Amino acid sequence: MTPSFVHPRAEVEDGVELGPGTAVWADVHVRGPARIGADCIVGEKTYIAYGVDIGDRVKLNAFVYVCTGVTIEQGVMVAAGTIFTNDRFPRATTPDLSRLRPSEPDDETLPTLVREGATIGAGCVVGCGLSIGRFAMVGMGSVVTRTVPDFHLVVGQPARSVGLVCRCGQRFLRFDAAVPPDRDDLSCASCGSRFAVRSGVVSELDPVARV
Repeated sequence: MTPSFVHPRAEVEDGVELGPGTAVWADVHVRGPARIGADCIVGEKTYIAYGVDIGDRVKLNAFVYVCTGVTIEQGVMVAAGTIFTNDRFPRATTPDLSRLRPSEPDDETLPTLVREGATIGAGCVVGCGLSIGRFAMVGMGSVVTRTVPDFHLVVGQPARSVGLVCRCGQRFLRFDAAVPPDRDDLSCASCGSRFAVRSGVVSELDPVARV
């Protein structure tokens, strides 16, 4: 079993759990308590707040900001410069401006879930109180303000669905409507995986066995 690696210039606080084979690179700050699974890569100058839970085989590129309330499942890629948020209506102070609001989670702190296999492109901003579905893909520079369904490709500000992507990352359907048309004969030209779509929900016809 390969031990975890922490660069000498990284700061990993007490209470952080690092899985075997995980590498934490220069100028990363991980606050405790938090969990990062096995065989992950945490790129330079990334910040991970307390309470964050990250699964196995996750790639976080440089300059990623992961705030309290975020859960990232296994096999996710988060590209450089992505910012997560956890408060829809943030204020620095109380309404009378007499004191700073505390930084600890409260009733206004909303969770974000990134499901297994998803990809978030470079320079994205991800809202809170939502999820990014299994093997979904968020195009670079997008602003995610609502839940992204499984296998959907979303782009824009705010992000909207424009296609469907396979587990292998290749697009197998492009569409201009709000939801994709119902189909039961879709396949990926790259790897041959087959899919069906009903009311925007994508089903794998040859599901891959879970590792």
